[in-house]
Amino acid sequence: MSVIEKQVEQLREQLVDAEGVAELKRMNYRLSDAIREGATVSGQAYDWTDGEGNMCALSAAVVAAKSRGYMA
Repeated sequence: MSVIEKQVEQLREQLVDAEGVAELKRMNYRLSDAIREGATVSGQAYDWTDGEGNMCALSAAVVAAKSRGYMA
């Protein structure tokens, strides 16, 4: 399992608790929101990902988008 897929699972667990709020925010979800949200399950990396589970900003956004079902 890749670093991104591991972080997707971790963030999905967090999002389950806030499902009602997530639905309201779905209409106004931006890249900056996805970066901040993905960063909650990762440290900063200076490459796409590293072996410790850290990710760059765009990888963090991918984690958030996958966790919310925007990406497969």
